[in-house]
Amino acid sequence: MNMSNIYTTNQKDARRQSIMQAAVQLFKTQGYSEITMKQIADTVGTSKGTTFHYFATKEDLFMSILLENYQQFFTDLLIKLEGYSQISEEVYVSFMVDQTENLIRNHDVLVRLNTIRGPILEGKANMDETVAKRNNLYAISKQVGQKLFEKTNGLLTQNQFSHIFIIQSGIISGLMNMASLTRFNHTDLKVDYPDFEIELIPEARQQMNYYLIEYLKEYKKNE
Repeated sequence: MNMSNIYTTNQKDARRQSIMQAAVQLFKTQGYSEITMKQIADTVGTSKGTTFHYFATKEDLFMSILLENYQQFFTDLLIKLEGYSQISEEVYVSFMVDQTENLIRNHDVLVRLNTIRGPILEGKANMDETVAKRNNLYAISKQVGQKLFEKTNGLLTQNQFSHIFIIQSGIISGLMNMASLTRFNHTDLKVDYPDFEIELIPEARQQMNYYLIEYLKEYKKNE
């Protein structure tokens, strides 16, 4: 085996990750439309051409960030679930509510990118690459659903467990979008809309809790 080829592959992977990390840091403080590939390249300390070598468009870059990091989120969930010997209905609800907060606190970039996935990212992202990454994400989500099925002794089906993560994402994205009515393009507005105010984490936890309790109640009723 040619060691130089391995080293070159590792270098390429490291450079690709550094580009993605730079894009994430910029996205935390700027709107998507404000970020340019040149700005990302300057942050990394490379040329714009090198950046385009790894990602053909800005949309490809941010779509990769979204799908690959969500895949890592599910991988981390699998590890967490291994720590449970058995999961009751109450523990499952609590687990999902806590993971809802975890997404908002520690993965807010993913949640924000999810809100622009359809209307913006899919417009110029490579469809074949996106579908391949989406297939990987789907596969790991099914593994999480299967693990929950096993740990809860069949509280829900694997498909239902996996589907609930989509509902979770929708709840968070919707609330996050509506929680920004007193801001415009990362700028605080000097306005007061008390009836529009949303306390994102408490309300996301509450909505997830309500949804799961009612969902499980209906499921048991219709069994």
